[in-house]
Amino acid sequence: MQNLTKEDIQQHAVVNEQSVEIRVALPLTPLKTQQWAEQFCEIFHFSLSDADWGADRFQALVTTQSSDTNFQCILCIEWLCEAIWLEPVGTQQSPNAIYQYLQNT
Repeated sequence: MQNLTKEDIQQHAVVNEQSVEIRVALPLTPLKTQQWAEQFCEIFHFSLSDADWGADRFQALVTTQSSDTNFQCILCIEWLCEAIWLEPVGTQQSPNAIYQYLQNT
């Protein structure tokens, strides 16, 4: 697996209407996917839970809690559409808030 860095994520994060897309290479195997998700969470101080696998997708709940930030989002990796993205959970969050968190962490 290629070494994932905070700068890679920050440079390749794009805000969409309903999500933040992370335009980096997709992990190629289930083990590499788990490692990618764990490394991503470590870099951005997320905890990873509720991982779910489908035929061509992986998704998990990522949560952060700090003195000024407390939110959850869904990390989605899908091979069919070749994309990685974060979706906000609940109406209190927005893609822009997720993007700002990634840029300022």
